[in-house]
Amino acid sequence: MKKKLLLGTLTLFGLLTLAGCGSNKLSGDYTGKVKFLFMESKSTLTFKGNTVTEKQDGDTKNKGTYKIEDNQLHFNLGDTNMTADLSKDRKSFTLKSAEGLVGLANGTKYTKEEK
Repeated sequence: MKKKLLLGTLTLFGLLTLAGCGSNKLSGDYTGKVKFLFMESKSTLTFKGNTVTEKQDGDTKNKGTYKIEDNQLHFNLGDTNMTADLSKDRKSFTLKSAEGLVGLANGTKYTKEEK
């Protein structure tokens, strides 16, 4: 009986540990250089919980939410919807599509800032 109880406890602990590894959340700052014509600006996206905040050159520009599905990052900032390809290690992503003028930033790679 003690073996079954111990085995059950270890199995439950293992399942809970593995469940945390597959989290569909990002956290921290991801920075990219957005180029438009002859200008370049630094854009930082900060992920916390299920929210994302955009800062350009240190000033907060937009806030929104995001979700991850099959290594695709879908997020909205203000009224703009965007999609990005998320790397397997989740340390970077590349903008794939965006609405309106923001679409000019397609192809921009954002990399997680290590602190």
